[in-house]
Amino acid sequence: MIAEVENLLVDSEFIWLTLKEGDKISIEVNFVQDGVVQLLADKPYEVVAKTEAQTGNLSFVVESDITGELVNVHPFLVSDYITMSNPYRVN
Repeated sequence: MIAEVENLLVDSEFIWLTLKEGDKISIEVNFVQDGVVQLLADKPYEVVAKTEAQTGNLSFVVESDITGELVNVHPFLVSDYITMSNPYRVN
């Protein structure tokens, strides 16, 4: 179990380090915040920024096409991504 969690963390960090602003990500499930759907699963969203808190919490910032708000997405939620140069598939 611990090894699985460590692998997920390493995969998340790899995705966060690999992707840049302008790349696109898709998430596994609809992203709901405060009872409102912000992002839809399997729809590409452009990464407008990346954040890293002092605690090591990594996230991508994307704009919701539903609400127009900026949404923080943890790399763990990314199911697919497309870089500006080459398409990659995570799962």
